Amino acid sequence: MLHVRVEKRKGQETIDKLKNSGLINREYKIINDNEYIYIPVKENTLDFDTVNMDGVPSAKIEPEKVSFSYDIIGSIAIIKGKSQEEAKYLSDFLKTRKNIKTVYLDKGISGEFRTRQLVLIYGVPVYSTLYQENGIRLRVDISKAYFSPRLASERLRIAKEVSDGETIVDMFAGIGPFSLLIGKNRECKIMAMDKNPDAIALLKENLKLNRLKGSIIPIVGDSGQLIQSYQNVDRVIMNLPHDAWEFIGMAYKSLKTGGLINYYEISDLTTLESRMESFRDMGLEIVYKRIVHGFSKYQNMYSIEMKKI
Repeated sequence: MLHVRVEKRKGQETIDKLKNSGLINREYKIINDNEYIYIPVKENTLDFDTVNMDGVPSAKIEPEKVSFSYDIIGSIAIIKGKSQEEAKYLSDFLKTRKNIKTVYLDKGISGEFRTRQLVLIYGVPVYSTLYQENGIRLRVDISKAYFSPRLASERLRIAKEVSDGETIVDMFAGIGPFSLLIGKNRECKIMAMDKNPDAIALLKENLKLNRLKGSIIPIVGDSGQLIQSYQNVDRVIMNLPHDAWEFIGMAYKSLKTGGLINYYEISDLTTLESRMESFRDMGLEIVYKRIVHGFSKYQNMYSIEMKKI
């Protein structure tokens, strides 16, 4: 394997030059010794001193040691936070998994229904897949409705908290992962709302894929308006992490005294503490607050359970 050899004091400068020229071979490690840095390159370059490092067995980067953010949903992998060029390189690692048939790059969430903007990196342009989680089956169409497998543990935790006999409003139900997991395990009644008609259509399909103890009523429409028709509910689930705080007053009014809100927000800690203080002033007791997962350098996705007092 060909490497550029450069003195340590010029290491970062050389790395930057090679990176800008697109010459670094990212399948191999940059190697340090006491005197030189060895930078793997794709081809010979006349501008730098090159040496052959084929005799170094540890130089190859193993796929499992490459760090990047991605979701796997059924047979589809979605790479996040990378350029198209980086995603194509990283897709080589994902393609080694037998179940992965398609790889997309996620360019962000947009539109009224917050759907992913996807660029095909590998495979055939298939958006629909069957996904299994905690004993339920979900038909997911990543082009029509947002779904995150990263909340699997959180959904299971909430499902275990629910008691038989509860009346629940799932305000931003999407394709139904919270509702379906609860309904599978508890004899309860759930109003599953979402303004995205494609999400509710998928929820209806998912109802046919799962045997439930409870009952789920899928409803298309603006959750902020719909929830006003329900009073004295036992629990409201608010999984809309960028905007849920706008609907907290409506959820509060529909809740019975002693009822619970399972609330999710992506936020920095300072903003979240301020938000929680306003919830207390409203008449909500904070039962717990926990980090579900990281989101950015200064933000996390938080789960907060609150009781109406």
